[in-house]
Amino acid sequence: MEPRGTKRGAGKIEVAEPRNKLPRSAPSLPTDPALYSGPFPFYRRPSELGCFSLDAQRQYHGDARALRYYSPPPTNGQGPNFDLRDGYPDRYQPRDEELQEGLDHLLRWLLEHRGQLEGHKLLKWWAQSFLPGVPNVVAGFRNPEGFVCSLKTFPTMEMFEHVRNDRDGWNPSVCMNFCAAFLSFAQNTVVQDDPRLVHLFSWEPGGPVTVSVHQDAPYAFLPMWYVEAMTQDLPSPPKTPSPKD
Repeated sequence: MEPRGTKRGAGKIEVAEPRNKLPRSAPSLPTDPALYSGPFPFYRRPSELGCFSLDAQRQYHGDARALRYYSPPPTNGQGPNFDLRDGYPDRYQPRDEELQEGLDHLLRWLLEHRGQLEGHKLLKWWAQSFLPGVPNVVAGFRNPEGFVCSLKTFPTMEMFEHVRNDRDGWNPSVCMNFCAAFLSFAQNTVVQDDPRLVHLFSWEPGGPVTVSVHQDAPYAFLPMWYVEAMTQDLPSPPKTPSPKD
């Protein structure tokens, strides 16, 4: 007597698949704002780890030589009367759009300073001003001719006050709680250490965040020179001689 769930063929036995076995669904993260309403989560303001510069030819320099300081114009009296078109014809240098730089400059800096980055976790920007610790945002308002005619400074920590009573306004607690949930979701999803493996997170309005897994092109973004350099052992720090030596 043959066991149940088997079929006899020409000299071999095939085990039938259970009828109640369903295809495994891909993980997803819901995006309903109501799920993330609550107290503001703990957030430690970031500290600067370093800097790099790109010159006019977009050549990399691992220092702050291209740093420029912003001096705000006076906000009292007449408008600043900026011409946004000034300098474009004779000084503006467009970048080569055919050259795909990707994260090359940032990765090069990380490679040069990887010894001092141990123990730090790098987070992507969640908000343009709050996450990087920018205290103020200066907005310029222009007229139809392209001239900036007025300026207004918005303190980052007070931006929510402008939309607190708006029916369709945003809530910083919802934003940061979702940010924390997404980072946890990504950490639990991306568990395989493979530079050729890319997890693509996608979102469509009204739906959850979904993830798909891809191998190599076209989504792979880590260049091989960076992968090969990071897989090499870090050089041992020089030994400090003891007084007995």
